[in-house]
Amino acid sequence: MERICEPNLPHGRVRRAFVSALMPESLINELNCMGVITYKLGKSKNLSGELAYHPDLLLNNYRTGCWICEQNAAYLPQDFPYKEMITESEGVLGDLYPYDCRFNNFRLNGRLYTGSQCDYLIKAYADYDNISVCYTYSNYTKCSTVIVDENSIITCDMYLAKTARSMGVNVLAIPDDEGILLTNKSHGLIGGCAAKLDKNLLAFTGDVQAYAHGDEIIDFCNQQNVQVMSLTSDKMYDYGGILPITELVPYEEQDQQRMQIDLFNEQNN
Repeated sequence: MERICEPNLPHGRVRRAFVSALMPESLINELNCMGVITYKLGKSKNLSGELAYHPDLLLNNYRTGCWICEQNAAYLPQDFPYKEMITESEGVLGDLYPYDCRFNNFRLNGRLYTGSQCDYLIKAYADYDNISVCYTYSNYTKCSTVIVDENSIITCDMYLAKTARSMGVNVLAIPDDEGILLTNKSHGLIGGCAAKLDKNLLAFTGDVQAYAHGDEIIDFCNQQNVQVMSLTSDKMYDYGGILPITELVPYEEQDQQRMQIDLFNEQNN
């Protein structure tokens, strides 16, 4: 049984996810072996370099089952079966920072963390859903952040760390350094290396234990009852994240889910 994920925080094993078309087949195969069906995002014509393929710049899961992309986005995968989930923004991404960051933000525990260049629709729905907006100094808000659970994050953005802590969020702040690879850039960002693949499973695109701050990350996640796994033995690489779309309903919840479906059918027949 499959259902739509909450943004960035699956409660069951992820079944479908968006990834970059530049992600190596070895990594794709590893995800497939875990039962994850991947949908490769192509290149935005408005961005350059590898950032033009980064899922966390091209899409935003701004509420459950709702995604936003830029206008006339040709990078959407043709084989994606849930196109009704995706809404086009009235605007387009820009190649220069911060105009590449319209969708690079996230919701957590009743708040939207974002830089100043946030798409109007994301902010409009935050207001509609009574979500408070917390502005951060950098617009690479999601790129710099790994969401561990409903009230815990890892970030290399020290301003965001301070802001989130003031809101009661449990934060591990790590340096923004050169330990994460990204072609033609001095380095990548931690948020582009990771994704939750289950409620208690956080996966990284490289060897966490070989990363300079890997032990801190593992210890922090263990404190939140979240297991850390490395999808490859290579160095950490920023592919723009892995964005969960749907998840498998945990066995202990399936009976309750069926009861809800049966009740809905009875009420509508």
